[in-house]
Amino acid sequence: MKIILASKSPRRADLLKMAGISFVVKSKDVPEVHPKNFLPDEIPAYLARQKAGAYRNEILEDQLVIGADTVVILGDEIYEKPLDREDAIKMLSALSGKTHRVVTGVCLLSAKEEITFSDTTYVTFNSLTPTEIAFYVDHFKPYDKAGSYACQEWIGAVAIQRFEGDYFNVVGLPVNRVYQALKKLGYSVL
Repeated sequence: MKIILASKSPRRADLLKMAGISFVVKSKDVPEVHPKNFLPDEIPAYLARQKAGAYRNEILEDQLVIGADTVVILGDEIYEKPLDREDAIKMLSALSGKTHRVVTGVCLLSAKEEITFSDTTYVTFNSLTPTEIAFYVDHFKPYDKAGSYACQEWIGAVAIQRFEGDYFNVVGLPVNRVYQALKKLGYSVL
């Protein structure tokens, strides 16, 4: 089975490589819009399905597409990728000292079958000073990251107090669940 990762995320690619999964990266520009009546936790699976579904009419019998989308949610507010430095600082200030959830939606789409799911991880931040937040944003430029942070960077080492759930889900892909779903579809890395 040939796998297509429908994502430009280098973190998702790294996680699939770590699991020994062979794939090629192909991504289309799919608008990240959703129906207004969706609950925040439903949005990532919907968007993952849209990203994989962009290939629905192109998938060959021996191919499978993986689409994914990750959002950070505090209460009922979604924190996607920041618009700029000010937006990143605003997001991290809101997350400081609180527990939020990271939800990644995944869609595995073949010519015959579709498996769509989402995974949730709770992340608790220590309280951050404005200086720490500015340092992180200015040095790590988290403009391509949901919630304006990457847990595998400086902020994860010094500011994340606790994870409840899959760490890799916060990085961008619940790779264990993806691997298990691929096995269910007959894919093997061995």
